Amino acid sequence: MYNLKPVDLAVFYEVAKRESATLDQISEAVERDRSSTHRCLAKLVSAGLVQKQSRALKGGGYYHLYSVVEPSKIKEQARQRVDEITKSLEDLVERFENDFNLHLKSKRQA
Repeated sequence: MYNLKPVDLAVFYEVAKRESATLDQISEAVERDRSSTHRCLAKLVSAGLVQKQSRALKGGGYYHLYSVVEPSKIKEQARQRVDEITKSLEDLVERFENDFNLHLKSKRQA
């Protein structure tokens, strides 16, 4: 449903172990370089499984803190996605015979 790879899951579970964590903390824990971990985190944020908050540094600049979205929200998002996928598959099945006949008709005319 989310097309997560094992490394994405490792990052997700590492974030879940903590209230919040920085990119460096997560990278160190999963033993991956910062860029690989950042890609995983971006994917998890995009999927709605992890949230990212920006924090300002006293001397200027900023950093990000990552935390897992509340499990009940993840569950609700997953249910909605399952409903969308189910509806899409039902529509595909409903259109099958008509699409099949149209395809055969176009082949006969060619």
